[in-house]
Amino acid sequence: MLVDQEVALSAYGDVRGRLTELLSDVDDEVGAATTVPGCPLWSVTDTVAHLTGACIDIVDGNLDGVGTTPWADHQVERFSSLGLAALLERWAAIGPVVESLAAGFPRAAASQFVFDATLHEQDIRGALDRPGARDAQGVVVGLGFVEGALDSFVRSNALPTLELVSPEWSTVAGDGEAAVTVEASRFELFRTFGGRRSTDQFLALSWSGELVPYLRIFDDSPLQLRDVPLVE
Repeated sequence: MLVDQEVALSAYGDVRGRLTELLSDVDDEVGAATTVPGCPLWSVTDTVAHLTGACIDIVDGNLDGVGTTPWADHQVERFSSLGLAALLERWAAIGPVVESLAAGFPRAAASQFVFDATLHEQDIRGALDRPGARDAQGVVVGLGFVEGALDSFVRSNALPTLELVSPEWSTVAGDGEAAVTVEASRFELFRTFGGRRSTDQFLALSWSGELVPYLRIFDDSPLQLRDVPLVE
């Protein structure tokens, strides 16, 4: 279920606060040299450049291609040369401006924005071997976005009803009794449907029914299943 925009942007502020604290002792050289396995073409600095650049582009109205890979890559190209410390300063200044615009976000866009930021928080945590915040509100908000995307995908492709089940969260995509059920932790479902697992890892989840047709949700999406496993 999509949360209200104010709830979503509050969760975004929490992501920004946690990452700012997490990265406070990471210098520019380490940030630029540390590859992020969840985003293998990016460093820690590149990932923060995207997070900061997304806020800048929202405030400036640069929304052509919003949410696409080229939109994000352009932010990295424009801002990563500033270095990690300067990027965190820019994010601290521009982030609250975006958060104050919560009422102007469509609900789905607000949740997608948090979904992306929370994915990248976990990407950075993995790169630095500093796990945490796996039960954060951003994960819940992000799964609300996943829920809507899955429901739309199942209906538009006339697929059997799909149920995702975890001890803390569950959802049904489609109408009627579920023909396919996937069981995993809430965090694992969040990371899997965020494209942070391989196809083999996806298919290795506990499931009943025929799961393969649902792999198509990753087709033509900025979120692609990985070629190699990512274990967190």
